[in-house]
Amino acid sequence: MLSQTVVRLISITLFLTALLTNSAAAQTETQHHSGRLDDTNPEAAYTFMMQAGESVVISAEAAGDNLDTILALYDPNDKLVSQNDDRNAFSLDSALGYTAITGGEYRVTVSRYDYFESGSGGDYNLMIEIGDETVLRQLKALSKVAFSGPERVIDTAHFRIHYTVEGSDAATNEYAQAVAETMEEIWHIQIEQIGWPAPPDDGEQGGNSRLDVYLMDLMDDTGDGPLGTTKGIGDIGDNPFTQPIEQYAISSVMRIENDFSETSQDDRGAIALMRATAAHEFHHAVQHGYDYGDAHLWYHEATATWMETVTFPKDEDATIYVDYNYHYPELCFGTASDPNDGMLMYGDWLFMQSLVDVYGSAIIRQLWERLAVDEGFAAMENTLRPHEDTIPAALARYRIQNLVRNYKFAPDFDGATVWLEGRITGTGRSDYTGIQELGANYVALAVPPGTYRVQLVNEPSGMLQVWAVGITGDQASSSLLGRDGVVSTSGSAYTYLVVFNTAYDDDVNDCRFQPYGLDVSATTGVPAPIDRIWDAKYFQPLK
Repeated sequence: MLSQTVVRLISITLFLTALLTNSAAAQTETQHHSGRLDDTNPEAAYTFMMQAGESVVISAEAAGDNLDTILALYDPNDKLVSQNDDRNAFSLDSALGYTAITGGEYRVTVSRYDYFESGSGGDYNLMIEIGDETVLRQLKALSKVAFSGPERVIDTAHFRIHYTVEGSDAATNEYAQAVAETMEEIWHIQIEQIGWPAPPDDGEQGGNSRLDVYLMDLMDDTGDGPLGTTKGIGDIGDNPFTQPIEQYAISSVMRIENDFSETSQDDRGAIALMRATAAHEFHHAVQHGYDYGDAHLWYHEATATWMETVTFPKDEDATIYVDYNYHYPELCFGTASDPNDGMLMYGDWLFMQSLVDVYGSAIIRQLWERLAVDEGFAAMENTLRPHEDTIPAALARYRIQNLVRNYKFAPDFDGATVWLEGRITGTGRSDYTGIQELGANYVALAVPPGTYRVQLVNEPSGMLQVWAVGITGDQASSSLLGRDGVVSTSGSAYTYLVVFNTAYDDDVNDCRFQPYGLDVSATTGVPAPIDRIWDAKYFQPLK
């Protein structure tokens, strides 16, 4: 039998051994690195040692600038064992965790996501933390979408709404319920009634396979910031809910402003904005089920904005973009390089409406089916070809439709009219600074009633053409003059020349102005035949 003293010594020894063992297990090794990724240095690599059974959490954070990080981890045999682009649905920073199967030297690379032809870039901070499996708890915290208060959820048939009632992200329970009901209403209209395919589900992202909608404070006190965002997440591949087999479909997660208090004066205004925003963002999720990452972002924004008018015509927010769109008709169609960094794409929902006015609403779904397999303008070309139509013809039609304001939503345009580039009041030559690809100038032909010859001069590209539009009362007529044609101003209250650039290519952000001149002379020639009669009941004279 052991003495009491010996028992005490054994107990103390066991306690100290356990304490030392736990302390050793709890110890971690941490490395901090920093650097810069750009065109010259698109990737950096760091090495560290791990024993079998040890775990590591690696995180990379951008330190300002425009940087979207990607982490990749390689084992001692240089085999890729873990990779991460975005640590959570709304962060461009990266984080990954891994438990070593074999010991040895591991290598992690930090690189940047390539935005098509030009990559992101900027400074970064990298942290490598090695220890036992407890270090992996940090990964869950890094990967979780952070609210300003405890998270609440509402599950509907197809959606999980995430929100909080505390802090800067606070939304009321009533508002969150209104979002939940609105999302199901949108599903019913866009998927069940109209027939768009359901977007792919996201597995267990957000806690279950329902589509996730986060209500968060997205705007600052001045109202700057997005009303909502939709981001592709998960693996890119095929959407099982569509007929074509895609290579670039992806599941999505959505954010919607938590209360719209920065832009709305009353609860009704907030609910209307929420409904328009939800219809817009959900349709991005539908689009991602066809194609993700096409360089022509205008397809996405123009279609989603148009879908606001289709889904909730009384709550749509699309018409607010028309005035801006009308103000810059001379710029490249589809460009994101406008003075307001891409707002033109939203205003070009009118082009989608223009296509629908000619071919019916099915044309837009046909376009997205082509986008599943084609890139850039090829998708539009292949959509129009069965209708014996072309991109220049469709865009010229669209530019004229904008002039006469032949849209059912025109009463909500708040008096917006296309920009008047000039006014010709007599015969002679007038010179203009130019038009970018698929853009147009509008020139008033304010000459005495008569017959006139209009010639394009000082325009060597051969890509410009002139249309004449005569308007009287509630009716307008358009005629193609080409590069040298005759127009009669007799019988028209207003006559406009629409100078249109037929040129286009897939780089919609590298656009050039094509200058030109117009030579107007009196003639006895025969006017060009009328190409189309337009309803002009919403026309307003250009100022």
